[in-house]
Amino acid sequence: MTPFQQALFTPRRIALVGASGDASKNTARPQRFLRKHGFTGTILPINPGRAEILGETAYPSLDAAPGPIDHAFIMTPGDSVLGLVAECVRLKVPVATIFSDGFAERGDAGRRLQDEIVAVARAGGLRLLGPNSIGIIDTHADSPLTCNATFETDLLLRGHLGIVSQSGSMMGALMSRAQARGLGFSRLVSVGNECDIGVGELVDMMVDDPNTHAILLFLETLRDAPVLAAAARRAQAGGKPVIVYKLGRSEIGRELAASH
Repeated sequence: MTPFQQALFTPRRIALVGASGDASKNTARPQRFLRKHGFTGTILPINPGRAEILGETAYPSLDAAPGPIDHAFIMTPGDSVLGLVAECVRLKVPVATIFSDGFAERGDAGRRLQDEIVAVARAGGLRLLGPNSIGIIDTHADSPLTCNATFETDLLLRGHLGIVSQSGSMMGALMSRAQARGLGFSRLVSVGNECDIGVGELVDMMVDDPNTHAILLFLETLRDAPVLAAAARRAQAGGKPVIVYKLGRSEIGRELAASH
C-alpha cells in the first residue's frame, strides 16, 4: 500500500473538522463510529467552540492540532471549505474528504467554487475525496470514517466485497441489507462529486487490496470512462469481478441521477 493509499483508507491520525459534541448530529457520527467500531488511532476533533468533544481533546483549528494529520474529514459549511483546503495544504495533509455540499451539484457558482478548491489542492499536493462524500470505510482496519447513519449498527461485518458508490445513501442501504443477510464488506467509498479522486482510481486501488475479492459499483454517470476501463481490465486480469449497477437508464432513474 502506498503512503497515499494508507492515508486514504487506513489513516492513524484523523482530523474531524466541524466535529460536534451533540451525539444526535451528523457531524458527531464519525467520531462516535470510529470509536464504537474499534479504531485505536488518534482522533483530533476541530471545533473553535469546544475544548473537549465526546471525551477527547478538541482544537480550535487544524493549525492548533498537535502532530501530523493523515486525513482531514471536513464537515463545515461549503463557503468555509476553500480556506480549510488551503490550511491542509500548508500543513502537508495528504488527503481530505469533504462531506460538505454546495458545490458543482448546485449550479455554476458552486462549480466555480469547486474548481477553485481543486486548483488549490492540486497546486499543494493534496488529494480530495468529494465534495458531497458521506465517507470512506475500511472494515479490516476498523476505520469507518463516515457520517452515514447505517454505521450505528453494533456489529460491523468484515468481508471481501468492496463498494464504490456515487450515492452515499445507496452505499448505506446496500451495507445494511447485506449485513442483515450475513454479508460483510472490505472497503466502502462514497465518491460524491469526484472533483479529484474518482471511481476508476478507487477501483484500481481495490484491485491491489488483498482483502477485496470483488468490487461493486453504483453509478449515476461515467465521469472518466478510460480510467475505469483500465482499472476493470486490471481487475479482470487479477481475478476480481467488477459488478456495475447503473442508475439512469429509465426516465425516473435519469431524474434521480440528475438530482445528485
